[in-house]
Amino acid sequence: MINTIHFMNIRNFDLNLLIVFKTLFEERNVTRASKKIGITQPAMSNALNRLRYLVSDELFIRGPKGMRPTPRAVELSMPIKGALNNLEFALSTINFNPETAEKLYRISISDDVAPLIIPNLVSFLEKKSPKSSLRIRSEQGSAAVKLLDSNDIDFAIGRFEIVPNRLGFLELFIENYVCMMNKSHNLSKEKRLSIEQYLSSKHLRVAPHDAPIAPIDRSLSQLNLEREIFVRIDLITMAPLILKNSDLILTLPSKTAQRMAKNYGFIIADLPIELEKRKTKLIWHNELSSHPSFDWIKKQIKVDLC
Repeated sequence: MINTIHFMNIRNFDLNLLIVFKTLFEERNVTRASKKIGITQPAMSNALNRLRYLVSDELFIRGPKGMRPTPRAVELSMPIKGALNNLEFALSTINFNPETAEKLYRISISDDVAPLIIPNLVSFLEKKSPKSSLRIRSEQGSAAVKLLDSNDIDFAIGRFEIVPNRLGFLELFIENYVCMMNKSHNLSKEKRLSIEQYLSSKHLRVAPHDAPIAPIDRSLSQLNLEREIFVRIDLITMAPLILKNSDLILTLPSKTAQRMAKNYGFIIADLPIELEKRKTKLIWHNELSSHPSFDWIKKQIKVDLC
């Protein structure tokens, strides 16, 4: 921001304009942004004109879908969000008290891991930080990283094989992959499936449409083998109903398999080949999550899994 406004004297700069910029960048609509801040629409328009003058750029251009940010506005969005977050953190760090804090924790978590973490986290917050709240979403991979970069979430939890240097991470747990089927399946008595048994079966795969190749399929392809994926679904919530009424086999991480087997009476068997371990990580943005409240919640997420 200092480079953009050419080292202008900060004493002459209205810091409220940063809030105007941040809100308009998020809302992409002058009317909604003005209501969110609590000022009139003419005042919002006037503040935007002052910003445009200060940075010598239009910043936002009207379009069919609202106010479209210019490349300069996109470039400024991260430093401005970071500056406002740092200011908020600095003012609240000294007196952070979980029991009185009104903190919104925003987490993106894979739907197979969510049942292992979110129910305990909700119960914990109700007791220890009753004025706080949670917002849960399900983006993973590069989509979750983008949300961290734009400060739209505080944490992401899932299988992140590569974590960029700008992000911090905590390894929550490591687990094996197994396969699962219903009790009436003709392979339900097997402790470990042979490769012939595995490949002769039809399979259910749980993965979003843009998900990378599954570890089992990657390993099979290296052996010039391929399984038959009969059904593919986006979310694991449908998997129990499908398995219960079919002869399909589902390959999945062991913790999720154990939870589902307990709830639905499914049978778990070992895979015919050894796969890489599934590593579930908690990741965050180093520059946007440096606050005692985040350290506090991170510790609790880890404790719940011990």
